[in-house]
Amino acid sequence: MTTAFLPPGAYRPPVDRWGTFARLAASLPEGSVAVVDRTVAKLHPTLLPTLEARRPRAIVQLTGGESAKSFTALEKVLAGGLSLPRSGTLLAVGGGTVGDVSTVAAHLLKRGVRLVQVPTTLLAAVDSSLGGKGAVDLTVRGRVVKNPAGVFHYAEEGWLCPEFFTTLSETQVREGSLEAWKMVISLDASLFRRYVRTPPALTKLVKDARRLKESVCSQDPYEHQGLRRVLNFGHTFGHVLESVSHFKLSHGDGVGLGMLLALDVGRLLGVTPGDVAARAEEALANGPGVPGRERAAALLRRAPLKDIVTLLGADKKAGSAGELRMVLLSAIGTTEVHDVAEHTWRELWPAWTKGVRP
Repeated sequence: MTTAFLPPGAYRPPVDRWGTFARLAASLPEGSVAVVDRTVAKLHPTLLPTLEARRPRAIVQLTGGESAKSFTALEKVLAGGLSLPRSGTLLAVGGGTVGDVSTVAAHLLKRGVRLVQVPTTLLAAVDSSLGGKGAVDLTVRGRVVKNPAGVFHYAEEGWLCPEFFTTLSETQVREGSLEAWKMVISLDASLFRRYVRTPPALTKLVKDARRLKESVCSQDPYEHQGLRRVLNFGHTFGHVLESVSHFKLSHGDGVGLGMLLALDVGRLLGVTPGDVAARAEEALANGPGVPGRERAAALLRRAPLKDIVTLLGADKKAGSAGELRMVLLSAIGTTEVHDVAEHTWRELWPAWTKGVRP
């Protein structure tokens, strides 16, 4: 079956197109709908005129960040796309949060329209713009729970425009690098060794990360077989840290710190050998530059333990009995999924709240 006859949003191998936004946008069908991060539009003044030249039905501007993954933002995108035919195109230009809400909107509009992802952050380029997943957040007992309501809707194309990466801060580069290194540490031991010897250039980092993620997604495009769980390494406690920070901690930094906590859980359970945990933590510190453990400690100390339990219980990866279904590192490039009881991770709590390695 050719991709032309696949239902909207169905799995399809990624079509990555590299180049300037102006060159790639020349192929955008007239009458499309574009969702654009306001900050990106300000940093790149030719962006909106380039889109307007394609006579779009609407250009919906959103403020990037976790607030973009709300039902309010989703409704704004849906309203902008009301007149879009089912054969139309929705273009998402922004970081991961803009891409997420656009993915949900593309799935819902006319029961599925064509989606093109244009990631403007390194984090979105290496991760969220690939793999078909989109989601919005919900608030549970006053805390924002990430991604409980979502869809699978694969983009037909991904546009990689290096010009957008030139305006990223050092912090944003670190966040994306941490997500890329997560895939290297958990999926490719030989690439890990090469990265440790010689840190990769940004373009290579993006291409390697997208290749690694696609190697997983192609085998389990809708997470029916559990193979994609490996991509959640660092996410269990990473999402908690993001939430208790009220999302002042970015997703990339949250995943970085979450990997450190996952290494601790793995060591405690005897899944992660001590030397493997040490190598991984050292690589994260020396390569992308994971924030220090004191950052995680400061966040965990500010939240009542019962709130942490609530957030973990609401995690979509939790087991039926409330146990955490965590991805743990058994060797560089190899992971295992384990159910982790509450009493296990609570044993690590004193060290975690002091900012020290257990």
